[in-house]
Amino acid sequence: MKLTVKEVLGFDSLKEAMVLTKHAGLSNNVTGIMVVEGPDIENWGREGELLLSSYYALRDLSSSELNVFFTKAHQLKISGLIIKIDRLVVSIPAYIIELCEKNELPLIQIPKQTQYEPILLDVMGTIINNNIHLLEKYYSLQNHFTKMALNEPEIIDILLVLKELIKKPISLKNTLKNECISTDPLYNEVTSIQSIALNKQKYMNYDYTRRKVASEMLEKNSLYTQLVVPIPNLKINSYELIIHEVESPTPHEDFLAIENTISFLQMELLKKYAVSQTTLHYKNSIISDLLNNRIEDKEELNEKIRSLKLVDGSNFRIFICHLPTISLTAEISDEQQKKERQFAYTFIEDTKKYWPQHVYLIRNHKIVFILDTEKDSEETIKKNLLSSIETSKRMLSINELDMSISFSYTGDLSHLNSLYKQAKNTQRIAALFGEENALYSYHDIGIYQLFSDLNHLDQFEKFIPKSLLILNKNQPELIETLKIFLDNNQNYKDTADTLFLHPKTVRYRLDKIKKLTSIQFNNAEELLQINVGLRLLKMMAK
Repeated sequence: MKLTVKEVLGFDSLKEAMVLTKHAGLSNNVTGIMVVEGPDIENWGREGELLLSSYYALRDLSSSELNVFFTKAHQLKISGLIIKIDRLVVSIPAYIIELCEKNELPLIQIPKQTQYEPILLDVMGTIINNNIHLLEKYYSLQNHFTKMALNEPEIIDILLVLKELIKKPISLKNTLKNECISTDPLYNEVTSIQSIALNKQKYMNYDYTRRKVASEMLEKNSLYTQLVVPIPNLKINSYELIIHEVESPTPHEDFLAIENTISFLQMELLKKYAVSQTTLHYKNSIISDLLNNRIEDKEELNEKIRSLKLVDGSNFRIFICHLPTISLTAEISDEQQKKERQFAYTFIEDTKKYWPQHVYLIRNHKIVFILDTEKDSEETIKKNLLSSIETSKRMLSINELDMSISFSYTGDLSHLNSLYKQAKNTQRIAALFGEENALYSYHDIGIYQLFSDLNHLDQFEKFIPKSLLILNKNQPELIETLKIFLDNNQNYKDTADTLFLHPKTVRYRLDKIKKLTSIQFNNAEELLQINVGLRLLKMMAK
């Protein structure tokens, strides 16, 4: 609770006081009171203090020194000045009144019979009582939250406690997903007009912003302000607490309750995140065992499938989503990185609307799904995946994102290991095609399925034309020129543009290749072998 100069004037000890300045400054906050002992106000003055004086400290000051004194009082945010009429000053000089008005400092005159002690007791007693009230309110809220913590409260329950305390609607907004939990959903849909950061004051440890908003849902008060506080240190998530100041601004004494609530929300959100991570690690371990065939018998397989709440069928596929620029497991603090990581979780959630039978494994840059795609064709699957990517990017306002997806044929849950190999091999082969953000099924890689399981160099070499192996050994720099030339349908100009070379240089290189390899560029069968061989060379290099 704040104590103002106007409220101080209502005390019995000041019943004979007279305000000599205009009304400006009567709403100044009073945080303390002291007797003026000297003109060096910068050494003892504090914001919010009400000064008592017999004029002794000011009587010998020149006009310029008085001007400095009152200017400093204004800068220090002194709440007011009370001067006692006595033998030192019979009436307060007009220039003192002018200086007080100029510096928005209420000047109060008291008669000589008024004692300092009752004024000091009234002011300090009220301030102490207010602080006791705030302290009791703090401990009451702290005890309430402690009891709530033992019962694993929902977020809405915490918001309702704060609403009851400060009598204002409350929202918690996930700024990455643009989702709100609110005591009054009517206030969720607003348009922001202006934001102003608030200066930190007592009981304000977090960063506060006052946001002017417009709402089409409200007939009255369609324009109002929100008090917005970001909740810090929430790992991958980003939340802000919103107090809807529909009727009036938030009183300063309510900031203690808000601060307490933010601390409790922070703890609960981190706890929920930790639980979700523990669950995720547990599921990751089970899914990893299934994908890598670390299962001893049928009974163990069925037990792990049950723990994942999957119902066996013949339409399961493995999907591998590769996000090369996003770490899904490392510690991050950058807001853009948080948003990009949140994309992965938003994408996971969005795919559930197409395939409810759905579990996933998270690695550093990859998400591996086990999905029951039912009777969906590969064309439908690709369409749905692209839709989920675009939906997730739009929700998080992400324009550019690198992501490649590969997926297997269908099979039942006892064949997950072979389906996983298909998806991995598809990803390996798709990487050789050099396409960004590729989306390939195992079916799409066609003839490359024959080579995808080969791991030894000698197994690859037997499928590569001998002339190509010799060229790769003696003139490896020409291999890339040959590949680009064939990819550009043997067009010299397009090849030169791709390699940033002059067409004559490309012709010189191709003549050299023809001489070294005797490749017949008009023989379609030979070119097929060369194209396959070039990609196998790339696989060998990897």
